[in-house]
Amino acid sequence: MEELRLQAPAKLNLHLQVLRSRDDGFHDISSLFSLIDISDLLIFRRNEKSINLIESSPIEDNIVVKAAQLLKDYSGTNQGVSIELIKSIPDQKGLGGGSSDAATTLIGLNRLWELEISNKKLLDLALRLGSDVPFFIFGKTAWAEGRGEILREYPYTEKYFLLSFPKLKISTKEAFNSISIDNKAQLTEESYNKDKAFNSFEAWIRERYPSIDKIFKELEVIGTPRLSGTGSTIFLEYNSLEKAQIAHKKFPELVLTKSLDHSPLLQIIE
Repeated sequence: MEELRLQAPAKLNLHLQVLRSRDDGFHDISSLFSLIDISDLLIFRRNEKSINLIESSPIEDNIVVKAAQLLKDYSGTNQGVSIELIKSIPDQKGLGGGSSDAATTLIGLNRLWELEISNKKLLDLALRLGSDVPFFIFGKTAWAEGRGEILREYPYTEKYFLLSFPKLKISTKEAFNSISIDNKAQLTEESYNKDKAFNSFEAWIRERYPSIDKIFKELEVIGTPRLSGTGSTIFLEYNSLEKAQIAHKKFPELVLTKSLDHSPLLQIIE
C-alpha cells in the first residue's frame, strides 16, 4: 500500500462534568461523547524515512506530527510518510479536531506501515497524546470517565444538531485552569438523560466572554443551547431531521449536522 485516505470525524460532548483535579495535573471527568458527520481528511503517502506534513491551514506544533513520530519511535520502523491534512473541523472549538487527527494518524500509519500493533496498545499510545484521543480510537458513542480514557459503549440514537461557531478560540489548558469545580453529584451513565446534561465549563465561559453569553440567549428560542468540550462551539440537539430543519430556518447561519453510529476508522481497525 502506497497511499491511504482517511476521514477523521469530529465529536460533541453531550454532557461534560469535571469532577476533580488529579495528582498528575489532569482532571477526572464524566462525559458522553458523540461522533458527528463533520470530518477532516488525512492522506498518507509512503516516503523513504522522514515524516512530512502538508496542511491546508497550518497549525503550530501540529499533533499529527507528534502522533506519527510517537508511532515511529514505539515501533522502531525506519519507514517514513508524507501526510496531507485537509481541515474541515474548526480548530479550538471543542470538537476534538486535533485529537481526531492524531487518532487517525495512529490508525492510518499502523496500516500503511504494516505494523500490526494491537488496538489496546494504540489506545495506550493515544492517551500519551491527549485525553480525547482514545475516544477517537474507540470510535463509537461512549460514556467516558477518568481523564477520558475509560470508555464504555453507550447506546447510539440518531440525533441532529445545529452548531454555532463563535469566532472566539478557547484554550483547553486555560479553561481547565480557570473553572471552579462545583460539588454537584456525579451524573452517571445510568442516571444520564438529555434534560440532566450540562457542561462544567459553560458558566465560566458565559461569564468571561459576553459574546458567547449573547449567542446562548439568542438561540434559546429554538431549543436548549449547550457547549461542547471547553468551547467555543454551541450546539442544539434534536431527535428528528424535521425538527432540526424547522429550527434551522430561523437561524440559517448555523451548521446542520447529524450523529454517527461509528467512526469510519473502524473499518481500518476491524
